Amino acid sequence: MISDILHNFSYWLPKARDYGYSATDLYMTAENAVVLLIPIPILLNGDYKLWLFCIYKAEKVTPRIRDMILTEISEVFDLTKLSHLIERETYFIIAGVVRGRFTPKPGRKSIYVIKAEYVYKVYEIIAKAIAGFTKSFRKNVKYGEDLLVLCDNLETFAERLRKRAEELKVEIKSTTSSPTHHPSDIGNKDRDKAETREEAEQYLALLEKARVIK
Repeated sequence: MISDILHNFSYWLPKARDYGYSATDLYMTAENAVVLLIPIPILLNGDYKLWLFCIYKAEKVTPRIRDMILTEISEVFDLTKLSHLIERETYFIIAGVVRGRFTPKPGRKSIYVIKAEYVYKVYEIIAKAIAGFTKSFRKNVKYGEDLLVLCDNLETFAERLRKRAEELKVEIKSTTSSPTHHPSDIGNKDRDKAETREEAEQYLALLEKARVIK
């Protein structure tokens, strides 16, 4: 799951320098979690402010465990260097077992608890949130070519995530329906999986200099 998320957020790595950041400024990883930041068209003393996304993988979540996880995240990831530039925070806790009622509250700090089989919702939620943000920004800001170019990038990114969500939905449906496969189909799927792994490894090679938190 973590490698898939890094793969999809790698869209920002080549662009990081354009917004005053290095690629390694924009993400940190741990064994079961990843923090990713993307620039947004709001400036503070010449610096682009950031939108923080954190995805945490857990076996089980209850309201008490959720609160413990949020505390753990704040302790594990050192964001002091960029904390003054973080404008929004969105947290996703993905769990195999979810016990209790969790009502998402979108806002400057949003927290979502999602069952593992619905992981595609992570991409759906991010895509919708970014699309809503850029729509509001374009409506209220009519100047700043560099800011509007960043909006273009955000919208392109949101569309990529929306498509990834649709792909995951199809994969889930095909897995749960357990269709009968012809032997040649199985061979094709094996080749596709190998190509996907190779592509993922190429993207992850970009991350080898990252700050990995053990």
